[in-house]
Amino acid sequence: MYRALKEELAARGLAKLEARVCTSSCLDQCATGVTVLVEPDHFFYGRVRVADVPEIVDGLVTGEPVKRLVLTADHCNLSE
Repeated sequence: MYRALKEELAARGLAKLEARVCTSSCLDQCATGVTVLVEPDHFFYGRVRVADVPEIVDGLVTGEPVKRLVLTADHCNLSE
């Protein structure tokens, strides 16, 4: 997933200046499969597949999250 996101951003000329892909330690979202945290908007995409990457990057460009992938509080492990 990391590589796919980096490649898609680079292909669109967005890498480093507009968006950055970073690895992370645990996000406490194991139940939702592969998870992407979008900052500074602070929301999660869950159950992400490589096929979703172009749509995720489209959402970054337009500012419109991919609603079908956004995790709600009901899906997230939000214990404090």
